Amino acid sequence: MFTPIVRIVLIVLCCGMAILFYTKEDFVNTGMTLLAAGLFAYGYYKYGTVYAAFQQLKKNNIQKAEKLIAKVKNPHRLTKGHKSYYHFTMGIIACEKKEWDLGYSELTKALEIGLRTKNDTSIVLLNLAEIEFERKKIQKAEDFLKKLNEFQLKPLVKEEAEKLMEKINVAQQNL
Repeated sequence: MFTPIVRIVLIVLCCGMAILFYTKEDFVNTGMTLLAAGLFAYGYYKYGTVYAAFQQLKKNNIQKAEKLIAKVKNPHRLTKGHKSYYHFTMGIIACEKKEWDLGYSELTKALEIGLRTKNDTSIVLLNLAEIEFERKKIQKAEDFLKKLNEFQLKPLVKEEAEKLMEKINVAQQNL
């Protein structure tokens, strides 16, 4: 949740406090502050800024989400859950930029790893269907929509899925 700079500042503060406690021979607090510094360092590598970027994505603040997700230097070191949301966020950002191949690749990785909620999975499936529609692969888009309809959809996702299905029907009539 913290940005890398904030985490580094907190690690330095904890180390400074540990030195202060050590000079006062307060070994319990020395150990606790070093433990806290270790947890901040662990979080730096295992969680990154994925959660913060995902929250910005939910607020439709794509540019800030892109800046935050770019701060993740080693996505392969993230935990499984954060790795899936890293790919999810990267895929949505790529779709916003109309980079369909990258978006498809990232969203399928997120789907393979597994997302926490069914709503997030349905959003990925909807975006994959949209990508396939944009790439003129109507049959694959319909397949993703069929998978999507297996879920209990939120009203917004359901509405977007219906709009995409209408676009697909119009495209098929024009063939």
